[in-house]
Amino acid sequence: MLGGITALTGSRRGDAEVWDTGMTAARVLEAPEWPASFPLLERHLKRLDESPDTRFYSQPRVNVQHIDEYAVKAISKHYADVLPKGGAVLDLMSSWTSHLAPGHGRDKAEGYFSRASAVGMHDAELKSNPALHDFHVHDLNASPRMPFYADSSFDAVFCSVSVDYLADPLPIFAEIHRVLKPGGLAVFTWSNRMFPTKAITAWREASEPARLWICGSYFHFAGGFTPPTGLDLSPYPGRSDPVYVVSARKLAAGSDGKSEL
Repeated sequence: MLGGITALTGSRRGDAEVWDTGMTAARVLEAPEWPASFPLLERHLKRLDESPDTRFYSQPRVNVQHIDEYAVKAISKHYADVLPKGGAVLDLMSSWTSHLAPGHGRDKAEGYFSRASAVGMHDAELKSNPALHDFHVHDLNASPRMPFYADSSFDAVFCSVSVDYLADPLPIFAEIHRVLKPGGLAVFTWSNRMFPTKAITAWREASEPARLWICGSYFHFAGGFTPPTGLDLSPYPGRSDPVYVVSARKLAAGSDGKSEL
């Protein structure tokens, strides 16, 4: 047992190490056993395609949905429930859509957020996103630091269907912590689809519940967040794309992290 993850090194899928938890996705972060140090080693963070991400994302994918309509609706509803109306929000690894619901920030003309900013890989995709007040084309895997955002700028940071592509997650989560206001929410959502050549090895080889543990470990080992929580919001299990959520809040100064803000 490795901090709540069973690394089945004696049982392999082909050449792959199998990561599993023995728990459902909804329960895997209820009482996680974290190891003493970050469990993902260099080999776990490798990708099949290590060429610059700018090359992979050189062509825009405007109007391409990477999850089915039911998963989109589940994510949009969750964002409507948790992202603060009137707040400043940051969409990480964004594209032509932020998966926001109508009336809850999908179009900046609604005035739902005081600011909706984004970091993404393609100028044309971000220009097509009606939710955004401003954006920056920036490769987080090449440079985790986001110098264009001041400390404590945002009430919430969210990331849709992209956490599996983070090749150096802890510095990026440290940046999320830096740009969030104390008590600010960070929320990651995803399904089971991916570009396999750009997803990290651990994510590809993990069971779906184990992926919540992996994302939760990013919060835990980056530090400065409340204990991460996980949700399984799959709308029609077995009949539609699944939806998973891991979130945490930035701790206030002096907080011990034992309670939610």
